[in-house]
Amino acid sequence: MTTLIGLHGFTQNGAQLRQQLDPIARQLPSDVELLCPDAPHACAQASVDRLYAAWGAPRQPPPYLCWWDATDDGRSYRGWETTRDRLAQLCERQDRVLILGFSQGAILTAGLAALSAAGEFPKLAGVVLVAGCAPRSDLLRPLFERPIALASMHVWGERDAMAAGAARLVDAFEAASRDSVVWRGPHAIPSEGPAASAIVEFVRRSAYA
Repeated sequence: MTTLIGLHGFTQNGAQLRQQLDPIARQLPSDVELLCPDAPHACAQASVDRLYAAWGAPRQPPPYLCWWDATDDGRSYRGWETTRDRLAQLCERQDRVLILGFSQGAILTAGLAALSAAGEFPKLAGVVLVAGCAPRSDLLRPLFERPIALASMHVWGERDAMAAGAARLVDAFEAASRDSVVWRGPHAIPSEGPAASAIVEFVRRSAYA
């Protein structure tokens, strides 16, 4: 059995991500299980208000959760250790693990991939990074000084403000085991079209590699 662990974005929660991933999940093999855990930390209300004001989008229902609270300069991730330890325990209970991260969840996934490749986190079969960038944390940045030896799929939208960072993240992974696809959308997970199909194919391939 392969488990695909989905890691949501900042201010989101596991239920929201599962709903967003449903079009992709319905195309996966029956022996691939999707788990979308909640992040362990509540977002500060001011952060939630500021983000939704910037988006200009209808507010989603709570809880508003995050994997860490970054300092203003991004050099420290408060709550990182709790997140890392909880996800390590979750991964250890699975037979074979793939991780798909979106936005802050993709930054987290990149960090976990680097830790796994360094033998400091449970073994991963591959990662899908959607609309994310490399971690800025002083604790994690040294892990990105050499290419990460782990199968990876990188996805971002042409109209995403994080597109440049997502494109740079590709180079953090070994060229022989990485793929990337750009779609026409904004800061979101593609639900159809070539980008969504690329995610499905990567998960199918990695689940049995």
